[in-house]
Amino acid sequence: QAQTVNQVIDKATHWLDAHPASVRDNELMEVVEEVMFFYALHSTPEYAAERPYFLREIASRHRAIEAYLAEAGDMQHHLENDWAALTYPPLVHILSEVGLETDVYRALIDELISRKRHLAPPRNAMHLWIAIYLARLDLVPDSAVQYLLGESSLQQDPETHVLLDYFNDHDAASRDPRATIQLVYNMTHEIIALTDFGALPPLPVMSAQRMHYAHLVDAAIAWATRESALDILAELIFCAHLLDLDDLPALPAALALLVSKQQKDGSFGITNPDRPNGVRHGVLTSLLALKTLDAGKRAVDYERAD
Repeated sequence: QAQTVNQVIDKATHWLDAHPASVRDNELMEVVEEVMFFYALHSTPEYAAERPYFLREIASRHRAIEAYLAEAGDMQHHLENDWAALTYPPLVHILSEVGLETDVYRALIDELISRKRHLAPPRNAMHLWIAIYLARLDLVPDSAVQYLLGESSLQQDPETHVLLDYFNDHDAASRDPRATIQLVYNMTHEIIALTDFGALPPLPVMSAQRMHYAHLVDAAIAWATRESALDILAELIFCAHLLDLDDLPALPAALALLVSKQQKDGSFGITNPDRPNGVRHGVLTSLLALKTLDAGKRAVDYERAD
């Protein structure tokens, strides 16, 4: 059966409509991730006409989060969660960018910084992501970001100094896939943060090293396709779009796999069993990948997953 990507997008969108996120699930994770999802679409030029809709969706989730925080009162236990450090800096930046009030969240970030004084140490999982957004809020100096850029997973990894080694067939067979996936998640979050979900063009250094990034992202996409690692595969496809790499050789097979894994209900199954919201996150990342890659006119042959 041949089906256009637009049809897959419609079914996934219907799944989201039928399964609304709740602020009470997974400590706000689902709702905050939807803010990021709509901000990424809001930042995509091809969807400029739909920006008022995306803004309304962001605002509605903003109100739900504020109401939850007001009701919850003591957030001390919540701030101990590493997810809070990864989430609130970009959330405040996004809300500021679209003109929404952020005082409640800024107070939480101030508390986070007082509790976690080393949010941006060298070469620690996703700390470049945190540092970039803290710098955009004028809470850490730009020099912290510059230092971390030199140590980032886009350039090297702590063991081999060559992230590409993780993706070739010979080396990949001897490695723990979970360790590789974590490194790739770090890489995708660095790309997303550096381009602000598509609101900013790639940095000059990224454009100057276009061939390096093309080779790296293409190899990662090919690896994730072989491993059927759908969650990170969708993030990598989105990153290809962010870097203006929409014609990578590995993309056709990756898109075909992603489309083939859509379930009858419109979701993509549990794409990441380590996440408490593995199904929803898979729908959001897959939708983002398919919508932003300008893949709507492509027809993909597939057999529906059971």
